[in-house]
Amino acid sequence: MVLVGAWMMFNLSSAWAIAPESGAALFESHCAGCHPRGGNIVRRRQTLKLKSLQRDGYDTLETIADLVSQGRNNMPGFEETLTPPQIGTLAQFVLDQANHGWANR
Repeated sequence: MVLVGAWMMFNLSSAWAIAPESGAALFESHCAGCHPRGGNIVRRRQTLKLKSLQRDGYDTLETIADLVSQGRNNMPGFEETLTPPQIGTLAQFVLDQANHGWANR
């Protein structure tokens, strides 16, 4: 009986582990208020659409991650709020969405 209990505890513990947040969830929690569907309700010209990101020099994973971390102009930085892996996940999500025209948002 003890062995069965130990086996169950070991094998079910991964199901109880917290799943990492998806880029979509992070975006909805931290970005969508100002950037619905990749737009920008504060500064209309500075969107998260690919053309705008390219124009402003934020069209790589590294530059987007830096922007998320440090912020710019009216946008706050999230380095105190998000972990580096979360920032990377969020940056990858933004870049993927930009490359696909924010079609699913």
